[in-house]
Amino acid sequence: MRAGLENYAGQEDWNNAAIIASNLSELDLTLGEVAGAVGDAEQSVSHADRSGEAFTRLANRTVSADALHHAGRRAEAEARFREAEQMQAEREPEYPLLYSVPGIQYCDLLLTEAERAAWEVSCSGGLRPPEDGGAHAATLQAVSERAAQTLKWEEGMRGAPLLDFALHHLTLGRAALYAAILAGSSLDPCHTSLEHAVDGLRRAGAQHHLPRGLLTRAWLRFLEGRRTGPESAQSDLTEAWEIAERGPMKLHMADIHLHRARLFFREAQYPWASPAADLAAARELIDKCGYGRRKEELEDAERVIGGSGA
Repeated sequence: MRAGLENYAGQEDWNNAAIIASNLSELDLTLGEVAGAVGDAEQSVSHADRSGEAFTRLANRTVSADALHHAGRRAEAEARFREAEQMQAEREPEYPLLYSVPGIQYCDLLLTEAERAAWEVSCSGGLRPPEDGGAHAATLQAVSERAAQTLKWEEGMRGAPLLDFALHHLTLGRAALYAAILAGSSLDPCHTSLEHAVDGLRRAGAQHHLPRGLLTRAWLRFLEGRRTGPESAQSDLTEAWEIAERGPMKLHMADIHLHRARLFFREAQYPWASPAADLAAARELIDKCGYGRRKEELEDAERVIGGSGA
């Protein structure tokens, strides 16, 4: 891919050079090379601008925004997503929101603070109310409406990929799960979306996305008491690990270590080595990969679990 990028750039074929650079950025993220992902994405934006192709200029800005989000540079990521969405509204006024994978990535960023707050409540046993609960509720509602609208648009488009539908359902399921945790309400609204998401990711053959669905479903299953055995939180985490380790998909591996520690640290029988070992492994991966997106969640978990005697 890098040889192809060099070749296209040498020919001043900026559109193809931009596409390959954006693909490299996505591959970098899958492998856990976050700094490389940010650099390749910036190169993709530069080449796209030189190409003058409207769609490539828009799409590559969202690739850059997603890489910046994983690096923990949230404000820059959000600014780039907003820039891309403005370009989208100008390009297709009938579809003024980012849709497909770019829209899903934008929702992922918008869910960041609510996700962290939901983990704080979950790790505390639901005893400590989160700060800014009303703001999180408003954000979750807005994200749900955005995901539902873009899913509806794509259902009416010929040839929309299965992956898009699965990831839209994952966004809806995540938003419903966080809302239920933060409000202390029923988890029932999460089920349909998350089952559609996991089943859809399997049908799409999207192995590099499947751990995301499995991790969210593991959280739901744990809260419902399905913690070990078949069709449980533990089985979802085990499957996610088997997929991620083969890559190795280091960002997924870091997320799995975090999930294992945060979900099971109070259990009498911890299914793996120890919560402390999982947190240490998560920290090593997060630091090595430059996975700044998870640093705050990791520090939250270290404060709670470190003080639990785990």
